[in-house]
Order: sequence, then structure tokens, then C-alpha cells
Amino acid sequence: MKKYIYLFLASVAIISFSSCKDSSLTALDTSYASFVSNSMDIGVLAESETSEEVSIYTTNIINSDRTITLNVLESTTADAGAYTVPTSVVIPGGTNVGTITIGVKDVDLVEDKVLVLRLETTEETITGEALTIGLSQLCPDNGIKVKINLTFDGYPEEFAWRILDTDGNTVIASADPFGYGAYTGFTGSLTISECLPSGDYTVQVYDGYGDGGNDITVTANGVLAFSLSGDYGAGGEKAISI
Repeated sequence: MKKYIYLFLASVAIISFSSCKDSSLTALDTSYASFVSNSMDIGVLAESETSEEVSIYTTNIINSDRTITLNVLESTTADAGAYTVPTSVVIPGGTNVGTITIGVKDVDLVEDKVLVLRLETTEETITGEALTIGLSQLCPDNGIKVKINLTFDGYPEEFAWRILDTDGNTVIASADPFGYGAYTGFTGSLTISECLPSGDYTVQVYDGYGDGGNDITVTANGVLAFSLSGDYGAGGEKAISI
């Protein structure tokens, strides 16, 4: 972690030195504050709550405490009851790091949501990018969160997919009973989330007209396990391990 913090501080210093010709840019003695990363994930078990600490770093150290306002942006999709966030972060005097605690509660997290935070820029402190936090409901019993991401073409009714276990049983599918027509009238994209035990599976994709066009990706705990897009004919299949 320290390596990334040093790289972050060094890059800010380089930008500051190289920007001296532009009078509108920040002077070298002006503080720059930022989250160490612009994205992270927090998961919570069903009907439970959790918390996680997030650090904010500055490029300089002063003797007195500094308070930076923290805002929740409108791009947040999580229910207000699903999170607790302080209104500001304090950078204690004599240091260049402050810490906040973000609380997360399972409120309407059956589908994944995001919480987007931004430090407020002032005359004394310039701030970096917003922090986007993915909020999700964890699978019980060490299960694997499987997401099926679908993007439809003009003929979604021709599209069908399913995931089979090692015995050939269908564990997730586009329709029950399995067949075409589940997405008739759908446009844009759709994400389906399910919990599965770790193990071996087979993903099967079918196109009724035989020209593909409806895209599908399958991820397991955020890791890509399967993808099929473009003109893939009548379909395809792949064995995966999660």
C-alpha cells in the first residue's frame, strides 16, 4: 500500500512543477487531497450490516488539523438507509492522512448499487476524483456471486442461455421451462445476480435465428468466467470453474 501512496504523491508533485506556466493552476504550497483509489467494493450479508475504513491523503503536512467536507453525489444509486457516511474528514495536524468509517446495511441490496463520494474543493485544498463504492449483498455459506450481464440487439426473443452443473442439471437459465422468448420486448441491457456454490459448471448460449448478436458475459465474484458477443451463429458453450 505504501508504494502506491508514494507514487500518488510523486505524481502530484510532478504535475505541480510542470504546471508553473499556467497561473490558474495550484501553487506548490496548496494542499492536494484525494482518496487513495477511485473505486472499491463493500459487501454485506443479507439482513446484516458492516463497516469499512477509508483513508484520505494530502500532499503536505501542516501543524494544525484540517477538515475537508465530504459529499454524497447524485450519481449514488443506493438507498439512503443502506449507508452511513460522515459529512467531513479530519486530517490531524502533523500528518497527511485522515480516515473515515463507512457503514453499510443490507437495505435494498438484492441488486448491486453504488455509493459515490467526493471531497469538496476549497481555496486551501484541491481535491481529486470521486470515490465510487460498489455495495452488494454477499452470498451466504461462502457462496460465489455470479452475475450474468446481457446486452440485447434488435431481436432479443431469439436469445436463450443457461448454466448447468456437472450432472447436467440447470441451475440458472433465461427461462423456466427453458426455451426462447424470455426477453421479448427487452432493450438495452440487463444484469442478473445469483449465488452458487464453488465448483464446475457449463454455460450454454443459444440463438434461434443462428446469427448471434445478443451479448452475454458471466462473472464470478467480479472475475470474468465467460463471454460471447457479435456474430456467434447458433450459440456456444464453455466449461467454467468458480
